[in-house]
Amino acid sequence: MFKPKLEKLLKDSWYYTNLPVFIRIPALGAIQEEVTKPIVEATLDELEFAALALDKESEALTTHRYALRHKLELAEQALNKQSEALTTHLYAIRRLYKEARSKGALGGDNILDALARKGGAE
Repeated sequence: MFKPKLEKLLKDSWYYTNLPVFIRIPALGAIQEEVTKPIVEATLDELEFAALALDKESEALTTHRYALRHKLELAEQALNKQSEALTTHLYAIRRLYKEARSKGALGGDNILDALARKGGAE
């Protein structure tokens, strides 16, 4: 994976197990294209430029994640409102049904006629 010199230097190190084999150096200044090169051939400046590019990419992902989380929260709030409205409607319909049945209404009877029966809701 790495040159023996680097392997020996980083042996048994957290860095060794987490270092990429290649780094991506973004286009900068006179260099118009992004460059990918083995980490063992990189200069310190190239390592820093690669790190800056990774920082920028990580920040963009974090921003995107927070935006998605916010959208998800808004969607959840909307679904909770819809669910609450459905539950409220269901409860009201069931109350009407039970009240009409308690007044002796049958399945084919009109709900207003059923509730208007003696002792019904006014």
